[in-house]
Amino acid sequence: MVTSVFVLLMLPTMFPESNRWSADVKHALVSAAWKRLVEPWEPDPGSQRYTATVPGSWIVYALWPLITIGLAVFTVRRRDV
Repeated sequence: MVTSVFVLLMLPTMFPESNRWSADVKHALVSAAWKRLVEPWEPDPGSQRYTATVPGSWIVYALWPLITIGLAVFTVRRRDV
């Protein structure tokens, strides 16, 4: 539970959008995708920040549950119960 809260809420604050690699990591997290989807405006094209795209944010929302289900199925099948 603590790991889930850390990954979903605290980890995105550790990655700034000024570098490309850190912006890519941040945009792969759920909170950054949510922030981009609720923004009613397009980011300034001349800014120095790498911003997430709307389709990319929807992909993040589609992949997180699929990955979670895949890990759960893998874990249950590997258990010796």
